[in-house]
Formats: sequence, structure tokens, C-alpha cells
Amino acid sequence: MTGRTRRSLGRLQISPHRAAPGRRAFTVLEVILAIALLGLVAGLFISGGNDLFRSRQRTPADIFWEAVQAARLQAVQEDVVVTMRFDEKEQRLIWSGPVAGAERSLAWPGKNLEFLPAESNDTVLIGGQLVGTGALPAVRFHADGTTDRFRVQLTDAEGRVSRLELDPWTAAPIVRATTSP
Repeated sequence: MTGRTRRSLGRLQISPHRAAPGRRAFTVLEVILAIALLGLVAGLFISGGNDLFRSRQRTPADIFWEAVQAARLQAVQEDVVVTMRFDEKEQRLIWSGPVAGAERSLAWPGKNLEFLPAESNDTVLIGGQLVGTGALPAVRFHADGTTDRFRVQLTDAEGRVSRLELDPWTAAPIVRATTSP
């Protein structure tokens, strides 16, 4: 060796000089930032991954709300009145503006969908279920984001009936408090 000596203690060799002065370890701040960044990325993957691993079939209510939001968005963005109707033959929920041939639609997974007036007592008890009558042919979404006042009656593939009511100002669901005996 040239000018430097090494002492040997068994297999371990000890060098009398230290590491180069420019070489240092990570600072505490760098370690904390790296851990925070890993936590942020892990949080994004966990929250986004839940939807990937959840194999939930879309319900008729999910399809209906998707169509409502799309029709309302179209009305606001294009500054037109958008009409929504249900085609029983094709089993599709269809909405369109005033331009002919510019229809948009979603396949309906249930048996039926009926638009009902918001303030109607036209109901009949059929098979133990309260069913609304007096259906509207279509409903409208206006350019200012409002909609006609209406309720909707959804019948799923198994024949279960559910009713939803929309807020005419926001097209959001109206949830009514139920009283239990």
C-alpha cells in the first residue's frame, strides 16, 4: 500500500481514513417528504382501486341518474331544452335536444320506467305493491339547469318497483323522512 496503512483484525480491515466529505446520508426532511409522497400515492391507489375490485352491477336507479345528469348537462351546455323519454320497445332511456337525429340513449336493464306527475295520488295496489298510474310521455330539462317536476317509477328485471322524486331546481333526488309506527 502506498502511504496508507490498514490494520487487519481477522477478516475485518480497518482503514484509518473516513468517508469522503461530500458524501452524506439523507436529511430528516428528505425522509419525511419521501414517506409523505409514498403515503399520498398509496392513498390514491387504495381509493381508486376500490372501484376496480368491486364488481357491483349497475342498478336501474344508477342508469336513471346517469341519464338525468347527462340530459341536464346537455341542456345547460347547449343552452337548449332537452326532452327525455323511455322507449318500451327498445328498452332504452332516450334524451335529445331540438336538433333532429341527435338522440343519446342508455340501455335500460329493468322491465319498465314510467315518468309520473310529482303531485299525483293516482296509485293502485297491485300484487301487494303500490303502483303509480297516469304516466307522462316525456320530461324536459331546461337550459337554466331546472327540470319539470316529476317522479319516476322504476321496475327492475325481477319486477320490484321503486319510486324516485327529483328536485326541479337541481335534478337531485328528494329524500323524504319516513315515520315508523
